Amino acid sequence: MAPSAMPDLNGINGTNGVNGINGAGLPYPSTLTQETYKIFPQYHSKPSKLRVACVGAGASGICLAYKMERMLEAGSWELTLFEKNAHFGGTWYENTYPGVACDIPSHLYTYSWDPNPNWSHYYAYGPEIQQYFERFAERHGSKQYMKLNTKIVEARWDEQEGKWIIVLEDQVNGDQWEDWCHVLVNGSGILNNWKWPDIEGLHDFKGSLMHSAKWDHGVDFQEKSVGVIGTGSTSVQIVPQLQKEVKDLKVFMRSPTWISPPFGGGVLNEELLKGAEQEPGERQYTFTEEDKKKFTEDPEYLLQFRKKIEAEINSMFGMYQQGSEMSNTFREVITTEMNRRIGPGNEKLKEFIIPKWSPGCRRISPGDGYLEALVKANVQPVFSNIQKVVPEGIMTEDGQFHKMDVLVCATGFQVAFRPAFKVINADGTTLDEDWGTGPNLYLGLSAPRFPNFYTIVGPGATWSSGTLLPSIETSIEYSIKMMKKIQTEAIRSIDVKQEALDDIYAHFDEFHKTTVWQEECRSWFKDGKVKNRIYLWPGSTIHFLKTIKDPRFEDYNIRYRYGNRFAFLGNGEVHAHVKRSVQGLAPYIRNSDHKWSVA
Repeated sequence: MAPSAMPDLNGINGTNGVNGINGAGLPYPSTLTQETYKIFPQYHSKPSKLRVACVGAGASGICLAYKMERMLEAGSWELTLFEKNAHFGGTWYENTYPGVACDIPSHLYTYSWDPNPNWSHYYAYGPEIQQYFERFAERHGSKQYMKLNTKIVEARWDEQEGKWIIVLEDQVNGDQWEDWCHVLVNGSGILNNWKWPDIEGLHDFKGSLMHSAKWDHGVDFQEKSVGVIGTGSTSVQIVPQLQKEVKDLKVFMRSPTWISPPFGGGVLNEELLKGAEQEPGERQYTFTEEDKKKFTEDPEYLLQFRKKIEAEINSMFGMYQQGSEMSNTFREVITTEMNRRIGPGNEKLKEFIIPKWSPGCRRISPGDGYLEALVKANVQPVFSNIQKVVPEGIMTEDGQFHKMDVLVCATGFQVAFRPAFKVINADGTTLDEDWGTGPNLYLGLSAPRFPNFYTIVGPGATWSSGTLLPSIETSIEYSIKMMKKIQTEAIRSIDVKQEALDDIYAHFDEFHKTTVWQEECRSWFKDGKVKNRIYLWPGSTIHFLKTIKDPRFEDYNIRYRYGNRFAFLGNGEVHAHVKRSVQGLAPYIRNSDHKWSVA
């Protein structure tokens, strides 16, 4: 058995360390009743020592470490980021395929408070995004919290002890061991578990077989016959890159997809291009040294530049309302552009690839260069379904055999609406069993009957209608506010009420009766189905942020450590008594009517 990843806490059952786990020198957990209740020898709301475990050290995990340092009292908590990979970074560490990039402007693909004036391109490529997170972690000391090559495989809630027992697995030698935490955060995201497509004979292929999320950089594509399976956003980025170097390329097209202009292009045109025309299909912009100099020397200009892009994207939420003027206009604009970029003829491609459902029913793919690549002389779109893979290539249902040297599966991820690890509550019920046929997650964050467990931007959050990092940040702040309440109010466990979830899902269902997401398309927004509940926030990103900015504690069931919910009041003193602080002992004495609070 490997040792615990988290250091042992001195005084876990006594008065050593930080005054015992509850911060007052009392046993943990206590079984005090009203009859045996005693006043705690502590000041009002003294934070108890809190252990936190997070699944993943990508954008969410790194943000969690940063925010906990700033929102919780120093010395009152411990954190471990358990990362299954040998390095941190999550999506941007794992995905290294040719052309990997973000479809959101790079100046929005930072933490909202940490701009980067030195992006190379308007739409950042994967390696540079990974570098951004690496630099951030270095600057803020986030690596001290990481336990790499370590995967959480199971978490079991112990209600009496008020903690999660977590089973960990070393990804190098396969050893397993147990650890524990008071609060468990799932920061692994919902697109983190890549899978091979379910195609007969796939692994009988004798050439080079690879998945977009596990790219084999040792394969030479020069003068090779290559096949790419898929038409999603990954394929849209890979195909233009491979087309330039392979002998011939066949793209096996499984479903139609909207290929849109890049997001946030209005501000690019207004601020940097000054109205100059860009060639459709080649709208990437390389920042000049003059651009970077201005961003660096004029932070206020950079701030307004970023705000304008975000405002532009937030203002487009109307396009997701079925039949709205914005939706109809967007459909017309994209259809016209797709036809123009494909060019004259190619009617079969146009008929197949342009969807019948509205833009946004499935996630739109901004993909400059993709449509242009599909009509190059060395590229052949294949519209017939794949029957099976054979050692030398692919057989399609129309009876055709497609010989190839390399086969690329750009088929995306197993959408992890359910965590990739087993989660078991106090009744012995797994999260899978509890959820049954569909997710049961409040605000994309909390699951009834699974206390002290928070998912960062899970099903029901914003995944289609705006930028993602602000939702990650605000969800993390929400989870930390929950941690602070647990710490300062002597709470053993807190879980969201099912009735609150029933109410929010009723709102979801009614709202989505008029959105494009309910149209006839198969989408991971609907848990991979054509017709299903839509697990997307019923509003814009900023609407979501307003909703989760502060927790609605009335939506939660709370169970206290010591029987009496007011045990945290302690001995009649506040922290300022201990510190002997004049300001802290008289915060309400002031010269004007401004807000005040007691620490």
